[in-house]
Amino acid sequence: MDYISGDIWTPDGILAGYVVIEDGRIAEIVEGACPGTPVCSGLVIPAPIDAHTHIGDAGLCLDRRYSLEELVAPPNGVKHRFLSGTPRKELVSGMRAFSERLLAGGFSGFIDFREGGTEGCRMLREASESAVILGRPVSEAFDQNETDDLLRMADGIGISGMRDMDHRYVENLAEAAHRAGKMFALHASENRRDDIDSILALEPDFLVHMCASEKEDLRKCADSDVPIVVCARSNMYFGLVPPIKDMLDAGVRVAVGTDNAMLCDADSGAELDAFTNVLMSQGGDRLDAVRCLAEGGKKILNDGANIGLRAGAEADMAVYRIRNCGIEVVRFAPGLQRRADNGIQEYTRTH
Repeated sequence: MDYISGDIWTPDGILAGYVVIEDGRIAEIVEGACPGTPVCSGLVIPAPIDAHTHIGDAGLCLDRRYSLEELVAPPNGVKHRFLSGTPRKELVSGMRAFSERLLAGGFSGFIDFREGGTEGCRMLREASESAVILGRPVSEAFDQNETDDLLRMADGIGISGMRDMDHRYVENLAEAAHRAGKMFALHASENRRDDIDSILALEPDFLVHMCASEKEDLRKCADSDVPIVVCARSNMYFGLVPPIKDMLDAGVRVAVGTDNAMLCDADSGAELDAFTNVLMSQGGDRLDAVRCLAEGGKKILNDGANIGLRAGAEADMAVYRIRNCGIEVVRFAPGLQRRADNGIQEYTRTH
């Protein structure tokens, strides 16, 4: 039997108490003082989903600071040259290592926009069992056979944005994903405002970034029940500020993502810290930041289901503690083994 104590995120709200864990499951959630010595204490939430990643570029080490276009614009951005010029074995190895760091960094899984067509998706399948894969075709014109192959391998389609592709091509991709009963998502209004009506007409499952959006765009997203994934640290690298409070005020469901592995590490505590700082600088509430992390990604994958720790569920949780250097996270889940590294306790997956 193990105890984890602190402020517990339940479907009915936050409860000050402790979680009792037996045989890898939550036996009880009890209000009040912990009767034994807890293995860790802090803010306890269900281990979140990293709602937007590009882990294919995990092995890319940047030699200087780049603009958004220089770094990620297809087809000749630094990232894309790395992906096309790196041996397959190295790409898979880098993705596998980063996936493991994501799990140790508090996340239970992640939604990846995977470049490289069907083969790119196949590589990520080899590298990780925790990935929800949104693939991207490699053809410059819509190819039904290629798209069908991609959707057999992937969980859906995730594209870079409307500006990077012919509009009819994007429409065909969205229609193909919907017909297959799979997800469709895209980057939107990252550094320049996009036409939100054209984007919402595609019926996306979610959008990423929306830093350059206007309040009316956000209201339309809320009215269409289209969530937005915010990647605060990645946006900050490019000097962009996501309007998180405006999103929440409009009624948008907001999730948290780490974005490119070459830019941001796999630490959910660091992402929560950055997200919280942006939101609070805009007059928002710290608790809303936690809610976006704890619930946002899981609701994207579970169609808005009520999220929280409950008795009888698998004991898969993340515990957050404020430290001088930011927010530290401890992951607790079946199959993870506790270790100490430089005085910081964490849990890492055993094999």
